[in-house]
Amino acid sequence: MQSVQDIELQLSGPQSDALVKSIGIPPRPAVLLELQKEIAKEDPDLRSVARLVAGDVALTAALLRTVNSPAFGLKRPCETFAQAVALLGIQPLSALITDLMVRRVLRTDGPQLTRFWDVSGKRSHALARLSRNMGEVPPDVGQSFGLFCDVGIPLMMQRFSDYGKTLKACNDEPDRSFTAIEHEHHQADHALIGGMMARSWGVSKTVCLAIRLHHDYSIFQNPDMPHEVCQLVAMGLLAELAIQRFAGLNHSSEWDKGSDLAIGSLMLTDQDVEDWVDKLLEDFSSGKA
Repeated sequence: MQSVQDIELQLSGPQSDALVKSIGIPPRPAVLLELQKEIAKEDPDLRSVARLVAGDVALTAALLRTVNSPAFGLKRPCETFAQAVALLGIQPLSALITDLMVRRVLRTDGPQLTRFWDVSGKRSHALARLSRNMGEVPPDVGQSFGLFCDVGIPLMMQRFSDYGKTLKACNDEPDRSFTAIEHEHHQADHALIGGMMARSWGVSKTVCLAIRLHHDYSIFQNPDMPHEVCQLVAMGLLAELAIQRFAGLNHSSEWDKGSDLAIGSLMLTDQDVEDWVDKLLEDFSSGKA
């Protein structure tokens, strides 16, 4: 069982720089860096935040288009960034801007990537909703985890021409760890790459740890593991189950591997799980995610 310190060293140690260059992890955009600096202040200047966003016309358009979509269910449309801040709050908007930036830098074609972004959107929504209702993790933290959880997959696809075959083998495997199979074929895995990218993009340490460990279900039995990390991974499994059900699949191999420990971590009953899956399926069907 790895310690938290060991995991943090994997994400930020000297060997990580070489892997970042090898895989081609995109750097954090300058506008996002400036936004995060301002938002992190004790009293953020919303006018400065608005100016930074307004300086990127494409970002502003994408932000308003997303905020005005059925997913947010606003009673009246937002016409400006200031209105979006007033209606949603600065932290949810920060998470949304990060999402839009990630989509911009990882813009790739192909049916596998189309499904990836669809799943990413559903997972981000599900994690935000689960976080909001379970009260253990702030919704924007859950949303960030949902976004970055599998962001290493498109990077692995870009780096390794045969990664699609590996991905299928991982999804079909009933027992072995997803990331162990990736390492066997490529000496890297999407959870490590995703954690590195999240760290380099200024995402919280809690989320980075959860990304790195979201296929390692031994964390639920590690007394030194931060509680929020376990909660994020457990909620991620529940979201995965709902996403698989929505796709018409009767089971999720990852849920099969980690569900007992995840349910215990979230203190849910089997009926609670089914109720949550039904709520998320309703959201997916109605276009909220």
